Amino acid sequence: MTNALASGLRLTLLGFLWCLIPCGSAATGEAPFVAMLQATCRLSRDGHSGTGFLIQRDTNVFLVTAAHVFDESKAAEGVLIVREKQSSGEAVRKELPLVVFQDGQPLWKRHPSQDVAVLPLTLPANLDVVPLPVAQILRATPDGSSPATLGAEVWLPGYPAQLEVNAAAWPVLRRGTIASYPLSPVSAIPTLVVNIGSFGGDSGGPLFTLVDGVPRLVGVVSGMHRQTDRSITPYEERIQHTPLGLSIAVQADLVLTVLDQL
Repeated sequence: MTNALASGLRLTLLGFLWCLIPCGSAATGEAPFVAMLQATCRLSRDGHSGTGFLIQRDTNVFLVTAAHVFDESKAAEGVLIVREKQSSGEAVRKELPLVVFQDGQPLWKRHPSQDVAVLPLTLPANLDVVPLPVAQILRATPDGSSPATLGAEVWLPGYPAQLEVNAAAWPVLRRGTIASYPLSPVSAIPTLVVNIGSFGGDSGGPLFTLVDGVPRLVGVVSGMHRQTDRSITPYEERIQHTPLGLSIAVQADLVLTVLDQL
């Protein structure tokens, strides 16, 4: 009886101490995660949906996404889905016209070999969006080594399967780790693998890591790994794709390569 009582007291004390330990965003503070969401937007064009994010260099703003998001349709115009501030302080869903072709020519620049593209933008006032300063894009070192590291914790805000998490069109935030090795040199290994499940609509989403509590861009989601199974019977042939929960991202340094074209 005495041993059982002592064991119960120990468990109660451990539970009490656990409640006192800050965890997750409570330990870090919510602000850097909100900043990740504020830089992220949804693109919709001709029935296709993707994720993008905003970068600011000097006074200029750019939309970054996966190049195949722009390539999916030849429609000249789509919509950029963001949030607008109201006088009450509330944010509401806002659709802006997004022109991507003019006279049949693309208005964006893309990387010559990787799935990333950049489009210059002019945004109206009163939007609840905060572009990521270009200085927060992680650069490769002078010898070409990637700033990304195996096992580093990363976050992906996005719109999987066109999901807007609420009526104000905020993206959903997911967490994972960098799962591939090696990652350098960037010139030879331009992509990395992350153990975050991604789906149609996530393409072009920013992959962030925290450095001293500040969101830094480490990659741009361009695809996912999946297992493909084929089964054949006398009456049916079936192909089934199963996501592996592993996303593919273009390393962030290549975004700078495209920005240098603009």
